[in-house]
Amino acid sequence: MRRVRRTSALAVFLAAAVAGWALSDLVLRHRGSVPVLTPWGAVAALVISGAVLVCGLAVRRLRSRERTWMTPTAAATTAAAAQASALVGAVVGGVYAGQLLLALLSPSSPAMSHLAWMAAACLLACLLWSVVGFLVEHWCVISDDDDDAQGSGPPPPSGAAA
Repeated sequence: MRRVRRTSALAVFLAAAVAGWALSDLVLRHRGSVPVLTPWGAVAALVISGAVLVCGLAVRRLRSRERTWMTPTAAATTAAAAQASALVGAVVGGVYAGQLLLALLSPSSPAMSHLAWMAAACLLACLLWSVVGFLVEHWCVISDDDDDAQGSGPPPPSGAAA
């Protein structure tokens, strides 16, 4: 598995921010309002990032050969979840950044103030989600000098030349 590049996550974040701003601006111009944001997006991002972080800490204990509930298969699943968190957090955060940009660039009103506060809260939660994804992915990386990578596999046959 290849690691997620920070530049890729940044590019995805910026593309989602531009798309989110453009679509929200289009809806605002044609309907006269934008959908109301609730704090549930931030709550969901925080719950997911917490679960990924807890699993990542268990992977760290597994790699340091400490007692843990984590299995190697679950560690691989945690690594995949960390990569997904890094990218999905960037995409969803980009959409919230577009909403925040729309709220800040539009004429002031109570609805736009509410949108700005909710978008900012959700954006911060999604950025935390993405950062946790990158951190846990770093913890899950198996280096070349890891004992498991070198010591895995069956022993060579006794008659084989080295």
